Formats: sequence, C-alpha cells, structure tokens
Amino acid sequence: MAVGLVVPVSGCSPGSADRCEEAFTAVTMSVGGVASASWDCSDQFGGGWQRGDVVIEASDEDGAIEVMDAILRAYAASPDLEDRWSVPQEFKTRDRSIIVSAGDLGFNGPPTLREVREHYRVTPG
Repeated sequence: MAVGLVVPVSGCSPGSADRCEEAFTAVTMSVGGVASASWDCSDQFGGGWQRGDVVIEASDEDGAIEVMDAILRAYAASPDLEDRWSVPQEFKTRDRSIIVSAGDLGFNGPPTLREVREHYRVTPG
C-alpha cells in the first residue's frame, strides 16, 4: 500500500497561481466567440500546471477553429501570460457537440505559450 505525504512547500507562490488564473481568464474572455472561461493554475515545485475550461460559441467545426485561433493569437500577444504556461487541451461548445484542440492548428499536443508565440511569430508587447 502506498502512502503519500503532503508537505507544505515554502517556494510555492499562491499569488502566482492567482495571477495565472486571472490573466488567462481575462485574455480568453476578451476574445469574441468565447462564452465562458475558467482556470485552475498551480505553481508548485518549480513547475506546475494550467488547466483551462474554455467554452466557445460556434455553429460548426470551422467556426470553432476560427475562435480557437483568435484565442491563441490573443494569448501570444499578451505580456501577462508566461512563456512556460500551457494552453487548454480542448475548446468546446456548451453542449460539447463541437470540440477542437490546438492540434487542429498544427500543434503537437497542448502547446506552451512559448510555442504559440513562435508559431504566430509574436513577441508580446
């Protein structure tokens, strides 16, 4: 039987996780065609993760890809998002009838912001 031990880590920064969640939500919601966005970020052990739940408005897959493309471009341009943070694995309509991912735009899995910026050749300003 495996037993886990949870130890508080002084190097963790709850402020950083809050900043991540607020920045991703603000940038995502600024894009037309986004119905809702919520984030859960962790910045523990020098790495962490970012999980986004992004609901888009689209009537077909092409429209969903256009909205996702606009979201990724907004992420790339935002100086509030860190290069090491990752984008959501999927973008979906409210009823989940349409689900798209960064793979639909040529990425191999969920990219980091660094990869998104390189893809679009954008330096945040």
